[in-house]
Amino acid sequence: MPVSRKGKAGTSAESPGRTGLTSPSDPGSSNLIGLRVAVTRPAADDGEDPLMVALRDSGALPRHLPLTRILPPRDPESLRRAVARVTDYDWLILTSPRAVKAVAVAMIQNGQTPESVAGRVRVAAVGPATAGALDALRLSPDLTPDRFVAEGLVEAFRIRGIEEEAQILLLRAEEGRAVLPAFLEGAGARIDVVAAYRTVADQDVAKRMAEMVVAREFDALTFTAGSAVRSFAEAWGDRGPLPAGIRIVALGPATARELEGCGFPVDRIASPHTIEALASAVVPRDDLDVNRS
Repeated sequence: MPVSRKGKAGTSAESPGRTGLTSPSDPGSSNLIGLRVAVTRPAADDGEDPLMVALRDSGALPRHLPLTRILPPRDPESLRRAVARVTDYDWLILTSPRAVKAVAVAMIQNGQTPESVAGRVRVAAVGPATAGALDALRLSPDLTPDRFVAEGLVEAFRIRGIEEEAQILLLRAEEGRAVLPAFLEGAGARIDVVAAYRTVADQDVAKRMAEMVVAREFDALTFTAGSAVRSFAEAWGDRGPLPAGIRIVALGPATARELEGCGFPVDRIASPHTIEALASAVVPRDDLDVNRS
């Protein structure tokens, strides 16, 4: 069942879809000491990337190679205007901590305060990281799904129900998938999809990573978004399969589908779809078998 955090009236996780690909989230089952791991997430806005920290704390040797960069949306004024009238909506849906940060910046530009918004619009977060960012902004979410991707929100809203012609503001990456908007529109809601930020490929980094993979400088590659997969695939070109022994670990099934669509078989999908579980998922399958015996 989805987590309803405030119980108000009204109304990124996907199921992997293939047995044996999910991984346990218990870090105690991992043996990551000395494993060389590529982290392909964009650079963190503040401080060190949490996946880098989690891997290093587990004994791995992570290397940060951000295959994408986060930029402001092409139309920042639309974002500012949408946030200015956010209390006209029935629901505000945010799909990442970066979207929450974009809301915070827009609120400052508009002269809004969290107190002027809290309680006047219901808020949904795609997962715990987004929910935590909202809590820090003092806009605690009313709804967080059990599965931390768009399909999880679809399921949560299907269970909770959506009022006919509910007004919904969805703030997400410019290149976000159509899964959630399509469901909400089909349910009779009126939805405004506004870009909070955009993701662009960094081909210089992608080419460097491809050369490192060819040189077998990694034991595992981690991917958290389809945009990073596409960036790497373009740099990898027509080299064919990865060198034997290099595992690929995905944050969620959407990223896994992108990887396999580009010809990169996925060894494991993090479950749940969190950074902590992704770090645990890097553990070699043989080590998991030993630790479970």
